[in-house]
This record gives sequence, structure tokens and C-alpha cells, in this order.
Amino acid sequence: MNLNGTLFFHLNLSYSSIEEEDRAKVIERCYRPLLGLLDEVPDLVMAVEASASTLAAARALDAEWFGRLAAAVRDGRVELVGSGDTQLIGPLVPARVHRMNQRLGRDGVGELIGTRPTTALVNEMAWSQGLVDGYLDAGYDTLLMEWNNARRNHPEWEDEWRYGLSWTASPGGRRVRLAWIDAIAFQKFQRAVVGDLEFGEYLEWLHELRGELPRHVFLYASDAEVFDHRPGRFAAEPAINGDGEWTRMAELLRAIAAADVRFTTPRELREDPAFEPRGNVRLASWADPVPVKKQPKYNVTRWALSGRDDVGLNSRCFAEARRLDERDPDGRDAEAWRGLCRAWASDHRTHLTEARFERALATLPPEAEGVPEPAGVTLTTAEVARDGRRLCVTTDGIDLELDLRRGLAIRSLAFATAGDGSLLGTLPHGFFDDIHWAADFYSGHTVVEIPARSRVTDLERVTPEVDRRADRITVHAEVPTALGPFAKRVTAFADRVRLEYDLSRWGERPLGSVRTGIVTLAPDAFGSSLGVTTALGGPRERFEVEGACDHGRGVSALVTASAAFGATDGRLTLDDGAKALELSWDPARAAALPLLAVHAIDGRKMIRVLFSLSEVDDTHRPGAKQRDFALELAARRLAP
Repeated sequence: MNLNGTLFFHLNLSYSSIEEEDRAKVIERCYRPLLGLLDEVPDLVMAVEASASTLAAARALDAEWFGRLAAAVRDGRVELVGSGDTQLIGPLVPARVHRMNQRLGRDGVGELIGTRPTTALVNEMAWSQGLVDGYLDAGYDTLLMEWNNARRNHPEWEDEWRYGLSWTASPGGRRVRLAWIDAIAFQKFQRAVVGDLEFGEYLEWLHELRGELPRHVFLYASDAEVFDHRPGRFAAEPAINGDGEWTRMAELLRAIAAADVRFTTPRELREDPAFEPRGNVRLASWADPVPVKKQPKYNVTRWALSGRDDVGLNSRCFAEARRLDERDPDGRDAEAWRGLCRAWASDHRTHLTEARFERALATLPPEAEGVPEPAGVTLTTAEVARDGRRLCVTTDGIDLELDLRRGLAIRSLAFATAGDGSLLGTLPHGFFDDIHWAADFYSGHTVVEIPARSRVTDLERVTPEVDRRADRITVHAEVPTALGPFAKRVTAFADRVRLEYDLSRWGERPLGSVRTGIVTLAPDAFGSSLGVTTALGGPRERFEVEGACDHGRGVSALVTASAAFGATDGRLTLDDGAKALELSWDPARAAALPLLAVHAIDGRKMIRVLFSLSEVDDTHRPGAKQRDFALELAARRLAP
């Protein structure tokens, strides 16, 4: 059968490592020869995606090129694909911000080009089901998403689906089409263009993609700025081929056409009866809540916990989003929302130059001073008792036991609202027979791991002070660590417990992972069916925990985490259908990400949640301050 192929370019003048003064050079070296392919390759059609901000910048820098693009769109040679006003990571922003970004982006492209796209690229192909409503409400009916990483956690999917369209739905059941991008396919095309793969080898591989049914493949689906130009992300980048990579690409495309591959676009694919959607899929899973494009080193923590100061920048964006929500609930102040979306751009969080990072910070209001004092109800029961290394705190609805030899780690915590028995605490040394797990597993503590150097914890002997008020009991202590001391407070209210870590006293963020507020579930506290519910750029979604995973396991010595929950409303709920444990924090103060770890040991499950304030990857840069963190824990019974 004939093979259908789409050539698809992502245009981004906000590329992290490109200075603003170099943007005209990018248009000259990359965008002009891109459109030149239409003259050099007979019958070529293609898809081009650009945010409204990139299109506006390109028009200002090169009106002639912009006019050629608009004409190619009108003539049907180019299908314009949308992506929002700004390239941002949808599962890491509040639902309102994602919706505004898509609305402003599609309207902005319509005003610039004269037509509104109906297909959208999921930014960085970072997915959550909660994003679907925002795209549908903006007017899109088809989304482009990577196949490879989502497929890895869904063995039930049929391999043939990757060559066509599928359906997927929002948490509320609204459907949208998916067209699948294969990361291996577009990386092979890029290797052939830059000379790392012979044309003959590439064409032989492409021929093997043919099947009994009509098939479609995105021949290329990535950055335009990497051909005949090197953005400068890495210290070592391959030299530019002397023949010119756009010239080689045109030659390769002519060879592809001669091999009986028909060039097409996402719109043509959607309208072709041979490609009716097959399969109804949910892409995310408990093991990988936010699938992202390409190899595992590119995961969602890249835009949240690393960079020059992802946590600090995201925290300030969350604070501004809250202010805008209160001041402009109807979304009428387009300029203010556009400014916030651009401050949340993914490129500000990776290989951004220092000058651009400082300009990004300057677009946001300064951080608020102080933390609002949480309130509680007057206690009728307020007891504190010490038994050796144990400090027991009891209120109307809380039974809490702290370990004074382990930095106020939680030995057990029970909530009257959830019934008898502790929901979380410490699993002592020897709890598991397996020697690999012969250690203590605590709750409420902090662990810093500096790759190839050291491991620092706050599990040290402390002398506590107890503060009693009408509505709370607070136990606080100065905890010594190898990075310096910090203050830690554990407060029991009538219905919840608050943990506070003044980690900013360390000064600069360590060159490592910083995980705090760690929760270790009591093994028998929940039933066999456990779910995790949180928001990832849309309405809250529930994930069934059906097997082992470890979001905090490093991908390599250079990448310290592999996955995380976006948790964009500052809440994560664990429940078994009968009772629920809710963890909550303020992302406007510290935009931490919760990591889930589930291990099967000796026929039992060990389930932990860890809140990360820092991870290491190739984007990590020194200079960010370490942030404080506060976490609240509450529980409740669920209606039958």
C-alpha cells in the first residue's frame, strides 16, 4: 500500500538558547529555506506550527518571508498548525492559563494569517487528559502527540494505530482526534539530513513501514532551527554539513517522493476516509502522568524543577495567575493574560541565557513577603506526652507520634475523620525481609542527593519546643544537616497536620535533588485498589495505581528523576474508595512537584509520595535560592 508522509516543522523564535538579536539570523538561515522547499520539491505540501508570539515576531523582523508563508497557507501548500499564544507546558499550569493560552493563540494566529488552525501541536508533546477541554473550547478538533512514550505504558494498544488517527477524551468525556508522531521516525529523518545516516539506509527503513492497510507517518516533526544553524544548547554540537542541510533535505525529499511516498497534511489525513480514527485511548498512567516527547531524559521535571530557577519562576507565575483570576474572572484583560502565558513559556525553563532569564523575571511582580497564618477551630483536646524518643501529640481529631532522634519524622499519624489506625508513618528496619529494602522508611523528612557526591537528610537528633495555642499544637526544632541547620515545624490542628520546612536558610539550591514532605503510607491503611487524583492543567483526573513505579528514580547519572504529577491546583489525593488522604500545598509559595513511588516487596506494597523542589538534568544551572516548603495533610471517609 502507498505510504503517506507529512513534513512538519515547529517554529519557535523564543528558542531557549537563542538571543533576541539573533532571531533575524534564524529566519534567514532556517525559515526562508524551509519555504524554499516548496519550490525545490514538486508536489510537496507540509505543515508548519508556530505560536502567535513567534508569528508576530517573525512578521516584525521579515515581512517578506511572512507574506510568503501567508500565501502558501492560502494556496494549500502549507497547513498552519496552532499551539497557543506561547509554547508552555500545559500540565504544569492552572487550567485557566492553559485555556487562555489556547484561546489567545488561535485568535492571534487568525488575526495574523487570516485563517484559524483546526489542528494543534501539544506543546513539547507534554500530555494530560485534562488539556483536552482547553483545546476543544479554543476551536481545535485534532491534536498532534507523540506515540512512543505513551505507548510504552499501554501494551493493550494496537501497533497499527500509530499509522493513523485515534480518539481520546477529556476527564468529562469530550472527544478529540489524535494524530500520532513517531519520535524515532523524525529523528531518523534528521540524522539523514545532517549526514549521520545514509539516504539509502533511510529509504530502506522507510520502505519497511509499509503495511497491508494505508499508513501515515510524520517524516519530520520537530524544530526548524536545528538545520544549517546550531542553537547552542550544548557544549558539543555537530558541525554543519558543508553541502547545506536544507539542500540535502530537498534532495532527500525528492528521493522520498520517488519511492512512492505521498506528501500530505494533518487536514488531509483527517478528511481521508481511509484514516477514520481507530482506538479510544487514554495516554497518561500512574507510572507516567505526563508523557513527553523523545527519550526519557526529556521528562516533565525538566520544565518544573531544574533550569536556572524553575521552581522560583513557576511559583511567581502561580501567584500572578491567582491575582489575575481574582481581578479578571471573565478573561477580558487579554494583554495581562498574554503576559502571564509568555512568562510561563517553556523556553524560560531550559537552556535560557542569563540575560533572557533576567528579562523574564522582570515581567512578573515581586514575590510577596510573609506567609498567611493558617487558622483552625478551638481545640477541646490538646495533649502532648513524651516517651523516650517519642513525642505524642493528640487533638480532637489527630493522633500524631514524632521521632525526636530522627528530626521530628512522623512515626504514625491517624485521623479521626478516616477511622481507626494510622494512615502514614515509619516502616522500621527489618519490616521487609528482602535485604535490598532492609532500612527505615520515614515520613515527614527531607532528603538531598547530590549525584556522585553525597546524601543529606534531616534525620538527626533534635530538642523540641512545644507551642500551645487555642486552635493548635506546634512542635518545632532546629534540625542540623550537612548543608546547615534549618527550622522545622509540625503543627496539629483539630482536623489536619501542617509540616513546614525553612530550607531557604541553606542559601543556594544544591546541585542535586531536594525532596521533602515525604509521605510513606502505612501498608494496611488502604484497600487493594488505590487511586491518585490531581489536576494537570485541567479538571482533576484520577489514576488507578496498578503496578510498580518510581518517579524519582534517575534516568542516568545526569538526570535525577523520570516523571512527576503536575498537580496544578496544589492538591494530591490518595484514596481506595472508602477513605482518602489529601496532601495540599501552595504552589504560589513553592511550586513543588509530587513524585510517586510504588514498590512490591515480599508480597506487600510500599507506597510513598515525595515533594521535589529540585532535580538535576542538562538544563540545571547554579544560582537559584533554595525555597521553603509547607505541606498539609488531611483525611476523610468517602461516601459509599
